[in-house]
Amino acid sequence: MNPSPAGGDRGAGGSDWAALWFAQDAAARLVVARDLSVHAVNRNALALIDHSPALALRDGALTMRDRRALAELTAIVAGARTEPSCAVVGTVVLVDAFALGRDPKSAVALTLRDLRATIEIECADLETMFSVTPGEHQVIVQLLKGFSSREIAQEFGKSILTVRTHVKRAYGKIGVKTRGQLFVKLLPYLSIR
Repeated sequence: MNPSPAGGDRGAGGSDWAALWFAQDAAARLVVARDLSVHAVNRNALALIDHSPALALRDGALTMRDRRALAELTAIVAGARTEPSCAVVGTVVLVDAFALGRDPKSAVALTLRDLRATIEIECADLETMFSVTPGEHQVIVQLLKGFSSREIAQEFGKSILTVRTHVKRAYGKIGVKTRGQLFVKLLPYLSIR
């Protein structure tokens, strides 16, 4: 599927700058209708979808292999507004999901990031910046990688109660209430490879 032009300025030779940017952007980007049918997709999004155990393109629509994740994705797209939002769906992070117009039927732009990739906090002073403890920092990184509290507890041999306490305290210190808000707040400090 070729990205469709997003409209806008035409440069030398009649090229569409928005379409060129969309096609060449390093991020995995899609433009979808509210029913998840794909209007435009760049090659990085196609590569991510091809290698993702969670995502798929079927009959020209973006879908998820897990029903619960698909319901989450559908809700995010249906509720998208002109202000960017961020949410975790299955093993994929949807960053900057936003409506391309004020009409409730307008298309939605999505940027996808694979949580199975390596996530590094670029700011070595995260503990100092937000006053989180080393244990809270460890839990934050695992949350950003898409792990549940239960999986984090198993991974580090901690009780689920301890992990949930770390999450609650870290969220309070960082000033967020959800994993999506955590991503938005920490996105400037993340390097996802």
